[in-house]
Amino acid sequence: MTTSLFKEYKFQYQFPQYQWISYEDRAFDTTLYEKDGPIVRLTFNRPEKRNAFNDRQFLDLLAGLHKAADDPEVRVIIIRGHGSAFSAGHDLSSPEGDETIPIDPKYAPNVRDYFNVERRRCGKHEDILHYPKITIAQVHGYCIGAGEGVHASCDFTIAAEDAIFGVRGFGRLTLGLSFWNGSWPGGSQRARTASTIPEMSGKDAAERGLITRAVPKERLEEETERLARHLARMPRNTLALLKESINGMLDVTGMGVAWRAHYEGHISYQYVHFRPWELNFYKTRRDKGLKGFIDTRYQATSVEVKPSAES
Repeated sequence: MTTSLFKEYKFQYQFPQYQWISYEDRAFDTTLYEKDGPIVRLTFNRPEKRNAFNDRQFLDLLAGLHKAADDPEVRVIIIRGHGSAFSAGHDLSSPEGDETIPIDPKYAPNVRDYFNVERRRCGKHEDILHYPKITIAQVHGYCIGAGEGVHASCDFTIAAEDAIFGVRGFGRLTLGLSFWNGSWPGGSQRARTASTIPEMSGKDAAERGLITRAVPKERLEEETERLARHLARMPRNTLALLKESINGMLDVTGMGVAWRAHYEGHISYQYVHFRPWELNFYKTRRDKGLKGFIDTRYQATSVEVKPSAES
């Protein structure tokens, strides 16, 4: 019989977020769920937004992962996008209800509030990273921001050669964060080099060792299917042990610390001091709106901006 202490331990440390998202009677309209024998395909289905994430789309993804985890026949999950892109990042026009701190005139959010929000956000990606079954990201078109986070959390990424990876919303150097960090194979020099490039093609990402493989766009589905079928034929326990072994070795290299640094970096960004010549996302968006910010950001990153003598 399970003790209350054991229940508390499991609640605190063992249950991933997706297990709390019910898939019973779920429509799966923003992330489609398709089962084909031992393979499940989770397809982002907001092509009019280039599959930019809002809260519902991510909840559908988590519910799909929960459903696939509960199905003993499923061995491999393919995550992909419908339309012209894998995912264009976060949908800034549709605030995410569970990740937006409620604004109360009588209450000012503190560091703990931001910490809880960002820890929950990062936890979703960690759940994919430590998912009990094999995950493959099938990337075409844009793979930006949150989309980059999803693909980097998967075990394998097969991309079209002309796919575009990046952190467009802020830019890696603007925000100081990247899912391609020093814990990934290739070491810190490769990660630093990747972080200086606002966007790169699937072919470039493969050559730098940041994804599994890049193939011509017309062969993307075929090559992803081939890898999935190959992995699905392997013994289930072998796959689980192999994945745990690899993730354990990566954790020894400091990957867990790198993930924590990522979401803690989001928190610190709320308090960063901007010099007059630097791009201040919050002030620019407040003064000029989202389109004005995008235009300003493009100008700031397209020309050399030098600090003033006073700074």
